[in-house]
Amino acid sequence: MTCIIRTIFGFPCPTCGVTRALLSIVKLDFKSYCYYNAMALPLLIATIFMFLGTKYKIKFLQIISASILILNIPYYILRLCTNSIP
Repeated sequence: MTCIIRTIFGFPCPTCGVTRALLSIVKLDFKSYCYYNAMALPLLIATIFMFLGTKYKIKFLQIISASILILNIPYYILRLCTNSIP
């Protein structure tokens, strides 16, 4: 299955490989996890924190979530520059 963002715009999105990475970590295949997207687990946590922070109006969880998402930007740029996005 190809990423719709990659199909439409011709370049991978910042979350490319997250699904495959999370499936790899469930299988305890850490090498594949890092290959697909090492930020997958932090991004999952950020998503959960953002949902909970918004639902229960917990500003601290929203700040942590936003921080994780911001940290993903340089990682994404590094992956683009090194052409390491599968």
